[in-house]
Amino acid sequence: MAGTYRLIALDMDGTLLTTGKRVSPATSAALRRLSDSGACATIATGRAYRELEPLRHDLAPVRYAVCANGAVVMDLWERRCVSVTTIPNHGAIKAVRAGLSNGCLVNVLTQTGAYLNLADIERADELGLGQYKGLWAQVNEQMDDPVEFLQAHPNKAVKINLYHFTQEARERTRAQLAGADVQVAFAEGASVEITAPGVRKDSGIAHLCDELGITMSQVVAVGDGDNDLDMLRSAGLGVAMANATPQALAAADVCTTADCDHDGVAETIERYFL
Repeated sequence: MAGTYRLIALDMDGTLLTTGKRVSPATSAALRRLSDSGACATIATGRAYRELEPLRHDLAPVRYAVCANGAVVMDLWERRCVSVTTIPNHGAIKAVRAGLSNGCLVNVLTQTGAYLNLADIERADELGLGQYKGLWAQVNEQMDDPVEFLQAHPNKAVKINLYHFTQEARERTRAQLAGADVQVAFAEGASVEITAPGVRKDSGIAHLCDELGITMSQVVAVGDGDNDLDMLRSAGLGVAMANATPQALAAADVCTTADCDHDGVAETIERYFL
């Protein structure tokens, strides 16, 4: 398979990162060999660009980052923006109001920033997202009222995370956003992720392919979650991690034998690139 594929697109949580939120030594070594071979690696994550900074050392072999579910594409080595797509403000405000009506916590991401009511970080355990408390505290700035924030910074949001406390609340928000001028995706826990219409991980990867002069048929996409479905289906080869959701397993072409704690990404690189 070496030579068939030119780019590997990697989800972060549950894929590239272990459950301890690190890149394993074996995976890091495989990424360095991938780079030496002339192929490229990109992250494809729902995280904000700002949230990558604490992992800069671990991500050193990775040149590109498709952030915020495809809304922002960055060249990490040159610290250069390849593309950015913001959410139309009317859609962003409608999504936030829908989420707030169902008791959610709101996190607004811009191209380079992340904003949250910092007091809400202490409620991360209630959301089943306690593993992110330290990261949230490290990267977010204070936002008192998300609607007022969006009104004061129109068309600056690239992604909005709506963190719900129950699946029932998430479903109510999803129903309220049917037909809204936004892209809706589900993520960990009972989270809803909002981006501009048509913005998904695969659209961000397509922008990067244009930058690199390659096609989606030359991409291997690796993921584990429901916000990875489009890139798993659109890539030349979709690879689900052994720990993937049933939906991700169904969308992928193949599945790794190892999970995120046992170097499933290194397995994929060795098999399809080296």
